[in-house]
Amino acid sequence: MNRVRLGHHGRRAAIAPRARRARRGAYLIEFTVCASVFFMTIFACLELARFMYVRQALDQTAYEAARTGVIVGASAADVEARAASLLQAYGISYMALDVSPQTIDETTREITVSVTCDFAANSWVALHFVSTTPLVSTVTLDHENQAYLVPADAANDDDLDTNHEPNDV
Repeated sequence: MNRVRLGHHGRRAAIAPRARRARRGAYLIEFTVCASVFFMTIFACLELARFMYVRQALDQTAYEAARTGVIVGASAADVEARAASLLQAYGISYMALDVSPQTIDETTREITVSVTCDFAANSWVALHFVSTTPLVSTVTLDHENQAYLVPADAANDDDLDTNHEPNDV
């Protein structure tokens, strides 16, 4: 069955088989251009999702590790072990983990945990497409013993002896 089209003066004219073959090459070129743009967009979306996943995992790891360190009796080794465990569970290779202070005791006021990761090492695409700028997530939390610490000059402070709150009726 031949395809028909309207000619110059409204008459029906058949499309020659040679013209159909020539058009087939145009279809191939159009598909190639459109498909390459489509697949590049899909891969860019996947890579953006991976970036957001790695960023969130670093933030969560830094928070959870700092939370482990503020518990009374915790040590820097506990913090490092918790962070390493979480990053392994997330499937992320990290460059550095910094816990400050290194010695956590009853006088520690706050814990700071910083996790540094090279996104290029955790990316799903070729390394030359990804920035080599490291991702850093830092969290600082007050130690739980902070509520019980008494300032060194508290014995000389007369305001600590007086209650400025109104009496309950």
